[in-house]
Amino acid sequence: MNNRERLMDLITEHGLDRHEIADLVKVRRDIVDRWLLSNESRAHEEVPEMAIELLELKLKLGLRKRSESGASS
Repeated sequence: MNNRERLMDLITEHGLDRHEIADLVKVRRDIVDRWLLSNESRAHEEVPEMAIELLELKLKLGLRKRSESGASS
């Protein structure tokens, strides 16, 4: 499984959106968009291993900033 597929699995498994991914791994939203483009796209960029590792670690530690329950403050 490549890193793009791993990222797509994490999105599905954790209900992530692109803004949240960008925030968690400290990149701009447009970078996440390019990671998720088809490999055939000219604008596609490979997802760095360190971005996947950081995202997995933060998700495992429960460091998401958005409330999954949808409760307001």
